[in-house]
Amino acid sequence: RRLVLLIILATLPLFLILPIEGLVEDLGANPVFVSVMLLVTGCILFLSDKYGGGRKNVRSATVKDVLLVGVAQGMATIPGLSRSGTTISAGMALGFDRNFAVRFSFLMSLPAVLGATLLKVVKVAGAGGIDTKLLPMYLTGMVIAGVVGYFSIRLVKLLADKGKFGRFAYYCWIVGIAALVGSFLYTPKA
Repeated sequence: RRLVLLIILATLPLFLILPIEGLVEDLGANPVFVSVMLLVTGCILFLSDKYGGGRKNVRSATVKDVLLVGVAQGMATIPGLSRSGTTISAGMALGFDRNFAVRFSFLMSLPAVLGATLLKVVKVAGAGGIDTKLLPMYLTGMVIAGVVGYFSIRLVKLLADKGKFGRFAYYCWIVGIAALVGSFLYTPKA
């Protein structure tokens, strides 16, 4: 019961993002901004391994702790910031046990992802409806995303357990630099 309550509390800061949802989405159209945020994600992940000695778990995490992790999740709606990387790192910085930080991050993603999906479905349905001919493609995409997501979660958990979560930083830095260079080299034709 306590875990469910903590997840609900951690989800509350996301409601602060709703009034500026359009602005946040617009940031995704700026490749330089997204590239810089990938570099920031790399820094967050690199530092995360420094905070791995915490002992807080579902019984000892405070309301303040989970609200701050929720704020981190809200900040991670910014394109280029990793939601799981930011929330796991925030949890570890607040003294969460590595396993609890990973578990809590992924559990708190469920209402966030479900809520965001429902908002998008309502928006698309209101803007002209959903093309039912594309439903098989949508379902296939959902299944593939679920399978890839499952194995991604296993990989993140494995690396976090071994204290090597920060290794994702190198990936973010490489992709961020490549995207940044690409955004300066590529100029769209008018």
